[in-house]
Amino acid sequence: MIKITNIKIYLLKYKNKNPVLSSFGNIKFRSSLVIEIHDENNNNGIGEIWCNFPNHGGRYRFEILKDYFIDFLINFQFEDPTSVKKFLTEKFNSIKNQTGDFGAFENIFSGIDCAAWDLFSKIKKKPLNKLINDQSKNKIKVYASGINRDEHLERIQEARLLGIDRFKVKIGFNILEDIKAITSIEETIESNEKYMLDVNQAWSLDNVHENISKLKNFNYLWLEEPISANHSISEIVQLNKLHKNLAFGENLIYLKKFYDLDNDTQIQFLQPDLARYGGITDILDLGKNIKKNKIWLHYLGGAIGLISSAHIMSALNPDGYLEYDINENELRTKIVNPSFQIINGYLELNENYGIGFQISDNLNQFIDQFYEYRN
Repeated sequence: MIKITNIKIYLLKYKNKNPVLSSFGNIKFRSSLVIEIHDENNNNGIGEIWCNFPNHGGRYRFEILKDYFIDFLINFQFEDPTSVKKFLTEKFNSIKNQTGDFGAFENIFSGIDCAAWDLFSKIKKKPLNKLINDQSKNKIKVYASGINRDEHLERIQEARLLGIDRFKVKIGFNILEDIKAITSIEETIESNEKYMLDVNQAWSLDNVHENISKLKNFNYLWLEEPISANHSISEIVQLNKLHKNLAFGENLIYLKKFYDLDNDTQIQFLQPDLARYGGITDILDLGKNIKKNKIWLHYLGGAIGLISSAHIMSALNPDGYLEYDINENELRTKIVNPSFQIINGYLELNENYGIGFQISDNLNQFIDQFYEYRN
């Protein structure tokens, strides 16, 4: 039995030189909310809680975690990590309904779940991906994301220098300007490379068919979230029947929607985010119930969530690509030890137990808020 005896919470911030642009708003600085749990033998596990947007969403989640979750987690005992998320979901169901704040609570559940899996795999003395699938390799291909439409040439070249050959560009601002950028991409893309387009839910049902039709002669690998994730499965199914190469999942909040999309459509790219909804536990359930080669994990945050995602991708869909934000972000590149690398387009893992990386002393320079509770 594993008993949680010590908890640390870190809210990290990094002021990037240029904001990350999207159709729903701009990310003016990078945030990372990390939870670290220890057992009575001082084994530790770390997980990341999604807090990208709005810009001060990290502080809000930090305070919820500190004020409401700590008392329930301290001295909590579990035999396997899946029971942690189950316990939290049941314990906080009423307050979720009372506040109507589904997102923040689900984000926190997910990060704690990831920390529990890291701790559990360390106790079992196995790398996380090998615990799940002993045939996992210590690397996973990545694609470059977070590419602002008007900076696509510079960002794609930066990605190429890392050996990356897949690039996802943000569109959804103005269809005519989008088309100019896509034309430029196709003029410069190399024969071994592919590109993807991310609309960030910007189009409505009134204009989505017209906009996609204007892109029919372009050779993109996928078109991501052209409409809101709140639309029904039947609306997404109908859209997919009329148009090619759609991708969904980053903002789906129920597992059932993934199951329905797998059963009812020919969508080849389903993109759950383990730091946002479900954690590792629910992603592994998806892997048992849908075709694994459809799982292409979404991720846009700090190093810890990225590495956790790499482990799960390498275990479930080793031939797929993991999302890798190409924008400047020292919360991704400077807060873990050993530092990870992108080599020939692969994110390289290691044979250390758990996710294989620990918090480094560099993290201290990015701390915006910190809290620790010891039993």
